[in-house]
Amino acid sequence: MISKPLIKIITVSFAALLTTSCVTETVESPAMKFDGAAVISVGDPNVSVAPGSTFAWLSEAVRFYDDERLDSAPLKSLIESEIVNNIKQKQMVFVDSVNGATYEIAYTAALESSLDDSVIIRRFGLLPGMSQTPKDDANVEKGSLIVYVFEKKSGSIIWRSAAQVSVAFDMPMDKRKERVIRVVAEMFQTFPVQAESSVKDNGSKVGGNK
Repeated sequence: MISKPLIKIITVSFAALLTTSCVTETVESPAMKFDGAAVISVGDPNVSVAPGSTFAWLSEAVRFYDDERLDSAPLKSLIESEIVNNIKQKQMVFVDSVNGATYEIAYTAALESSLDDSVIIRRFGLLPGMSQTPKDDANVEKGSLIVYVFEKKSGSIIWRSAAQVSVAFDMPMDKRKERVIRVVAEMFQTFPVQAESSVKDNGSKVGGNK
């Protein structure tokens, strides 16, 4: 029997592709555009998340591809910190365990040499399509970050966002941190938060709204 966490990991690769054809819409982030980055998001326009909903990491679905050229940069902890910060800025509550969460969140982060565009579109069903990275510069490579949110009860993906940026291996850490903060914030511009009026209409209901 396939375990529930494994089913959700498989869902990232397959259900994402199945749902885009009929109930999802693709949205480019409306603000915070800057050079060297591209962001795209996909979600069900009929689903939104009520403020105060609980979130937790789905650790089994987190994929961070290490690269020795970035060993000195604590990118994994920085990415995770900014994802949590943005969830909290949407008036959500981040908890320590999935047992106390209504929603689960995970991400994949990798350089192009570890995860190219063809694999990304096949696994996740969306691609920002950034093409500005110079091919003749060994100091620069395209990097991708894909964030996905599951509704725990159903196991379905309610929202996912992908960003691609040019990663310069000699970039100072303060500049790298600033870029991660801006990219993750742009990704969450389209995160579907339920309007306050809808929350009141639904009374004490917490979770997705269809």
